[in-house]
Amino acid sequence: MKLSGSKYDLMSALFILAGAVMFFLAIGQSHGSDNIQRTASTMSRVLDGRLDLLEEYMDRALASDPGEWLDIGEVPGDMVIYRYRADTLQSWVNEFPISNDDIRTQMYVPVLANPRAYLVSPLSEVGDTAEFVNMGYRWYLVKSVEEDDVRVFGGIEILRTRGAGATANRILHLKQGYEISELSEGSGVPVCVDGRPQFQLVRTSASSPSERSSSLVWAALGLLICSGFAFLFGRRSIRRLHVTLAVLVAAMSLFYFWGRSMQGRFMVFSPLLYAGGEMLYSLGAVLIINLAVLLSSLCLYITRDEIARRLEKTSRPVAGLVAVGVAVIGILAYTSSVLASIVENSGITLELYKISEIDFFSLLVYGSIITMLVSIPFIVQTYRPLAQRVFGVKLDAFSRGSRLLYAVLVAVYLVAASSSLGFRKEQSTMEMLAGRLSFDRDILLELRLRSVESEIADDMIIPALSVFNNTASSIQSRIVEAYLSSVDRDYNVSVYVFNNENNTRAALDLYNSILRDAVPIAPRSRFMYVERDGERPYYVGLFMYMIEGSGISRVLVCLDAKEVSGSRGYAGIFGITPSGRVTLPTGTSYARYEGANLKSSHGSYPYPTRLQPELRERIYARQEKTMTIDGYTHFITVIADNEVVVLSRTQTTFMVYALTAVFLAIIMFVLCSLPCFRHGTFRQFMSSYYRSRILGVMMGSLLLTLVAMASVSVYYVNSRNEGNLYTMMSDKINSISAMMEAGVEGIHSTDELDMVQVHRLLAQVGGDTDSDVTLYTCDGRLMMSTTPIVFERQFIGERIDGKAYEQIVYSHKRYYIQREEAAGRDFYSMYAPVIGAGGNMLAIVSSPYNEENYDFEKDAVTHTMTIVALFVLFLAVALFMVSRIVDTMFRPLDEMSGKMSKMDLESPEYIDYDRDDEISSIVQSYNRMVKKLSDSSRRLADAERDKAWNEMARQVAHEIKNPLTPMMLLIQKMMRRKQKGDPSWADNFDQVSEQLIYHINVLASTANDFSTFAKLYTEKFTEIPLDAVLGQETAMFEGKENITFTYMGFEGAKVLGPRPQLTRVFVNLLVNAMQAIGDEPDGHVVVSVRNSVQDGYYDIVFEDDGPGVSDEDIPKLFTPKFTTKSGGSGLGLAMCRSVLDTCGATISYQRSFSLGGACFTICYPKPPAVEATSDGSISGQDSR
Repeated sequence: MKLSGSKYDLMSALFILAGAVMFFLAIGQSHGSDNIQRTASTMSRVLDGRLDLLEEYMDRALASDPGEWLDIGEVPGDMVIYRYRADTLQSWVNEFPISNDDIRTQMYVPVLANPRAYLVSPLSEVGDTAEFVNMGYRWYLVKSVEEDDVRVFGGIEILRTRGAGATANRILHLKQGYEISELSEGSGVPVCVDGRPQFQLVRTSASSPSERSSSLVWAALGLLICSGFAFLFGRRSIRRLHVTLAVLVAAMSLFYFWGRSMQGRFMVFSPLLYAGGEMLYSLGAVLIINLAVLLSSLCLYITRDEIARRLEKTSRPVAGLVAVGVAVIGILAYTSSVLASIVENSGITLELYKISEIDFFSLLVYGSIITMLVSIPFIVQTYRPLAQRVFGVKLDAFSRGSRLLYAVLVAVYLVAASSSLGFRKEQSTMEMLAGRLSFDRDILLELRLRSVESEIADDMIIPALSVFNNTASSIQSRIVEAYLSSVDRDYNVSVYVFNNENNTRAALDLYNSILRDAVPIAPRSRFMYVERDGERPYYVGLFMYMIEGSGISRVLVCLDAKEVSGSRGYAGIFGITPSGRVTLPTGTSYARYEGANLKSSHGSYPYPTRLQPELRERIYARQEKTMTIDGYTHFITVIADNEVVVLSRTQTTFMVYALTAVFLAIIMFVLCSLPCFRHGTFRQFMSSYYRSRILGVMMGSLLLTLVAMASVSVYYVNSRNEGNLYTMMSDKINSISAMMEAGVEGIHSTDELDMVQVHRLLAQVGGDTDSDVTLYTCDGRLMMSTTPIVFERQFIGERIDGKAYEQIVYSHKRYYIQREEAAGRDFYSMYAPVIGAGGNMLAIVSSPYNEENYDFEKDAVTHTMTIVALFVLFLAVALFMVSRIVDTMFRPLDEMSGKMSKMDLESPEYIDYDRDDEISSIVQSYNRMVKKLSDSSRRLADAERDKAWNEMARQVAHEIKNPLTPMMLLIQKMMRRKQKGDPSWADNFDQVSEQLIYHINVLASTANDFSTFAKLYTEKFTEIPLDAVLGQETAMFEGKENITFTYMGFEGAKVLGPRPQLTRVFVNLLVNAMQAIGDEPDGHVVVSVRNSVQDGYYDIVFEDDGPGVSDEDIPKLFTPKFTTKSGGSGLGLAMCRSVLDTCGATISYQRSFSLGGACFTICYPKPPAVEATSDGSISGQDSR
């Protein structure tokens, strides 16, 4: 439904009113205070309901059979249920992040080797009332219930405190600017759960009124923009355009400067995400500028009709075209600079084919850029009259071809720009990584060691301990706690003590082997770096202490990086990178060459062990930075004259670029097509109902077919990948399990395991299978792992997953694979029992699946995107073909309709259709009908012509007979008088002769009129200078003294027609006007020529100030034999109408508005040549 201007104005006023309300609410909120009491009360109600749900699960756990695994339904992820039987953990759902879940009462004794670890479990003090308890890096509301020897613990996660930040449970809906803390810390509002205060809610310094009211301000500004557009839609005038543009500029400026004040609070305005300079201070600034460009161009497009009228009057169309060109070029230049700036100054990935790196901000940038580029068609469409005036070319930026071409050009440009800019950035990144890979040492660690080595040397406790045997662990704890606590996270710190008590040959050999090939990290430094071929490098510090009475004690402090298996296993899942190591992008291989020889390599690419001469020349002599070999793109960085680092990834193929361009082109085409959907689209659809219905059915069938095919293809690919993945995982866990069982062959129970041997076995299995392997005890506790760092950092709890434990222990599965979530990452975990002699289970082995060289999920997504892209492309092609086919089907019907509407019975047109189908019968019937109608029309015309001639003959006979009778009577009278010898006959002779001549003239006039009718359809059409002919004919009547004739011509006006007949029409109308005025003084007759309101026609107007025609005579005015004159034949106006009908013209009568008399208007068609130039000089000279 199309709204009226007044309704749009009302909407504009309502938007302004709503915006004002929002703005004042924002001001009120910014000057007010947030009710923290209400927030705490709401949180209490939420937690009370959550605690009731937890108690239901706990009651189910307590009521179920304690001999079976716990099965209480699907427990929410933020809840944990532990069920103990006789103080032994029997079942659990989810896990507390604690290393000790033993609830038996024990002494509170610190561990000597690690004073931070204690033997008391946090669960041991939990009672039957809810308590706020710290569990590792998480805080829980925990309580327990007990019945006989069964005790159930339940917890609700409240807070996570990993790293520098803290994250509250999402169900609490904690507002920004608040934090949760213990009741003993600071002053806040307590949150009560189950009737007791558990923790407090504290307002942080980061909470500001402006931040709390920002959403209201944005809503107010958005309503202001809507108000501007509603105001413009109310009346699309230039004045309102200026007002709307001013409103938009003001609104966008407020957005822009408001975002600058929000840089530290919203990621989109944060310079940490992107900062491109003073103007483009954040990604939010880019989005605001892009939106301003789009909205401004949309305003111009909305008022394009009024702008077009202004452009028709401009005297400098070329300057206008230049301005439009500058605007378009400016938008394109701005787009290029923004893309380059975003790629260079942010971590946002714009290469859409890198699916794993695409995030929300990537899509946001593309959405903003693409919508802004729609402004170019808006501008071109608005100012296209300038191009038509200057170049004579009619442009349509929103035609189907223009939209398709523009969409393809934009897509190709965006793909080319993003890929080239991204490749350039990738080159810089690879060069930086190559530089880091060429340097094996950890600079940060060395700086730390240099800062603490003097303090270690001057420590008073270490030398005191060094004189005793078996004190290495105590010294190690002292050094780690006092000096290297920050290093212990990434490095294993081990201590060796050499004193008089162990002065043996074996100790000397160990001492020498540790220090062999050691190089000081700095002059006179006690710490050294050791690197040997085939061995892991490490750091070692030598500290010598002189103790009176005990001689010299030597303490070696060794630091070696904790084992992290590259990017496979847990390292790849959690992104663990030990200090001093380099994490390569997924799927990247690298090699390091010294000269032509391969020194080290990693990854899936098979690097040659020795460079060929040609390849060596390209690397060292030509200094080529990139190469493409064997489907891989290689980034080459020459470190020194004889050393090079090569980083390689799979090559991005042309098909990938093409599919990306197809996606962007489709999106761009759809956006450019939105302005084409206007009011009347449904009416247009209904006017072509059958065509649209057939087209809709065909397109719908095709769409369903393609959707089904695409869905099946995607399902097949995903199913195949899932099947392949499951097969690979099952093979891998079976191999790990078999190797572990082979290593513990002959062992009957866990007590017989030699932990040192098991640790070696675990490391060997992990190395042989290229996996991270973890071993759990039979009751689900962590035994050991090849990657203990993930447990130390509490990425994973030290209890095996409950579901996996139930499947292995209670369901006796040979292996079990499931998808798990830990630390915000999803991954597959594989489990299998380790069976010893006698069929006894010795342990449970687990391994995560993270294949570095092949990502099944990425492969599935890539296949899906490829299928979808091809589907959309094929759909577009199919729709185009279907549309063409439907048009072809309806072309004979359209042709039939057109020819029927323009049918000329004298020269009928037939439809040529060569096919033999359903349409051919209709075409043949039409052609037969046309032939019969033509024949009938010809016979009818002949009959009407004969009838007309008969009627005309009777009329002529009547007209002739009327004067002949009086003429015969006069002559007979004269003859009788002469015969009688009456002398009066001579006296009456002159009178009788005058009457006879009068009647003879009447007969001659009748004969001329009859001759004119006979010639109506015989004269040929010629080009007539209309302006000259009318001027000449009007001038012939200027001798009449009492009448003023005025002619207003149209210079250069020409028509086609029978000149003599047309001249007779003009003369007839001029004579009628003159006769209507008669002898009245000061008569006026005006003849004018002008462009008709009907396109392609002239209006030829004859006006006079005579009495005009009465209303009752108007319907009979153009019928034969009708006349208002005493001596008229009644054929004049009928003849005029017949002549004009043959010329395709019309004649009409109305009373003259200016003179008050008669006004006859002839609407005469322009010839084709004149019509083609009607927008040129001719119409330009018509000032009327």
